Amino acid sequence: MSEIKAELKRILIRHEGRSQAITGKELAGMFGYKDDRAIRLVIRELITEGLPVASSTEAPAGYFIVGTRQEAEEYAQSIRRRLIEDAIRRRDFRRAADLYLTPATQARMV
Repeated sequence: MSEIKAELKRILIRHEGRSQAITGKELAGMFGYKDDRAIRLVIRELITEGLPVASSTEAPAGYFIVGTRQEAEEYAQSIRRRLIEDAIRRRDFRRAADLYLTPATQARMV
């Protein structure tokens, strides 16, 4: 995996700035993977080791090395928004599960 990490780092360094983003699918293809799961795991390791890899789901979508403080801040804010959205989704799910799994609801299911 360290060879993949080193090569992925070399590739990502050539993709500095959001305008140079490269998709996970493209990266996976470069390594012969069918999906980008392994790529995402290695990118997480690279971030932990200090490489500021960001991503975007809006065009141009993909992974990139932040090129400016503004890009870094925008990415940090997008992560924060996702955390808030996930917390709301988790709360709503728990409420729905509690309602659905009450004894009266369970009796209706039988």
